[in-house]
Amino acid sequence: MEKNKTYHRKKIVVTFFICVLLLIGLMTRMAYLMLFCAEHYTEMAEELHQRERRIKAKRGRIIDSTGTVLADNKKVCTVSVIHNQIREPEKVIAVLCRELGISEETVRKRVEKVSSIEKIKSNVEKETGDAIRAYKLDGVKVDEDYKRSYPFGKLASKVLGFTGADNQGILALESYYESCLQGTPGTILETTDARGVEISSQGEERIEAVSGSDLYVSLDINIQMYATQLAEQVMAAKEAQSVSILVMKPDNGEILAMVDVPEYDLNAPFTLSESLQEQLTGENAQDLQNQMWRNACINDTYEPGSAFKIITAAAALEEGVVTEQDSFSCPGFVVVDDRKIRCAKVQGHGSQSFVQGTMNSCNPVFVTVGLRLGIERYYHYFEKFALKNKTGIDLPGEASTIMHKMENMGNVELATVSFGQSFQITPIRLLTSVASLINGGYLVTPHIGVRTVDAQGNIQTLFTQQENKRILSEDCSKRLRAILFEVVENGGGKNGKVEGFSVGGKTATSETLPRGTGRYIASFVGFSPAEDPKVLALCIIRHPQGLYYGGQIAAPVVRQLFENILPYLEKMEYTKE
Repeated sequence: MEKNKTYHRKKIVVTFFICVLLLIGLMTRMAYLMLFCAEHYTEMAEELHQRERRIKAKRGRIIDSTGTVLADNKKVCTVSVIHNQIREPEKVIAVLCRELGISEETVRKRVEKVSSIEKIKSNVEKETGDAIRAYKLDGVKVDEDYKRSYPFGKLASKVLGFTGADNQGILALESYYESCLQGTPGTILETTDARGVEISSQGEERIEAVSGSDLYVSLDINIQMYATQLAEQVMAAKEAQSVSILVMKPDNGEILAMVDVPEYDLNAPFTLSESLQEQLTGENAQDLQNQMWRNACINDTYEPGSAFKIITAAAALEEGVVTEQDSFSCPGFVVVDDRKIRCAKVQGHGSQSFVQGTMNSCNPVFVTVGLRLGIERYYHYFEKFALKNKTGIDLPGEASTIMHKMENMGNVELATVSFGQSFQITPIRLLTSVASLINGGYLVTPHIGVRTVDAQGNIQTLFTQQENKRILSEDCSKRLRAILFEVVENGGGKNGKVEGFSVGGKTATSETLPRGTGRYIASFVGFSPAEDPKVLALCIIRHPQGLYYGGQIAAPVVRQLFENILPYLEKMEYTKE
């Protein structure tokens, strides 16, 4: 018995000391938390009683080379409700239905939903937001926001792109330069009690948004407008499927205009055009939208036809397999292995020099020159002129060249490639390669972005694209320009001639696959001044009705373009000086 009492006493003592130690440990822990962690747990407590609302950042503008704003911001509002703060739900529902034009069922469902915050509608006109705010309804939040605005509607739509509901860039420049344009969102923090009701005495804490940087681009609104007007006119006159016009500075690759009509309204980018609405079945809406947004200048490939003879001529002159005076005979065809390749002139051109053959766009001449180069040397120049590579233009979705593998090329494939058939490239790839061959032989990268500038006017980034990599000798480039000047002055490109200015260029007409469908692509690439090019342009007319030769329908478009913009560019250069 005595042993049991002793055991129990010891047990009590041990238990007591354990409790004392636990109490000391607990008090020590409490002291530590109170003295050293108070700030941390205060912040956590505040977070439990704070509700956060996001403030969209003002998106950077897109501004052209003349200082004209192409993409701007419009003040709008986002209307939301906080369930626990609403005191008069029926009044809230009635006001929001009336002011926002939303069905009662939709508004009621969101007002009655138990959540920390529920968005009713975004991109609400500021006047409407102000009207809702004036009701001073508990639980209704009206936050100022920004919506992208495009002052010129359809103009340059396939270059600018547009933004989504959250103001994020979706296509073209808006997407490519998203990191520069988007800015940093801000927040509104409000303190609530345990029920989630705002404590009015605490007020709101704001962390202001940081605006995105403005993007300055090389596009010139005046050239873009006029090129668009010409493209729309020729598309209507020729009942063409589409028309593209590209205008570039060949010395540095800056894009002055990029047109691909039909274009779409940037302020209503999801609304199909009338022609596409006729094709709408209910299941193909997304496909039709993608078709509407597609920029054929960079997203699509085509057979360039005779415009590619510029590349063949440059390679042959550089390699020394032909001179301007070399004589050729054209009976109207040329036989390569077992295949007869015809000239556009059925009766043939007879005896002619290489310059005359280029002026006449004679296929047999260029087949002969291509065969003189041979497969390996021709392929070498195809790669040297960067024709197998994407250009690296600052727009998403650039397509790749579709070309034979060298080991799969025979004489027939070489012959057809020599005059621009049996392979495909993008319009921007052709234009860029031509620019690099006529500018003295320096490879350029086409680009639209020039610099970004922050809200305070400080330059953030300068986009330098000049590579200064020589791909053709200066002498050969000069000789090539002289030949292409003769094409416009006295040859098949004479409809591209501009009075008072020297113009060089090359026409092209190619039949689309499959052959025999009667569907053609007419084009003309031209530059001026011919001796020292300052501007280079390409016009492509897809599937024109009736007359379809590039020299007759595409060259006049570039001529009209140059007649308008060459004096303008001269004046702009004088002004800069």
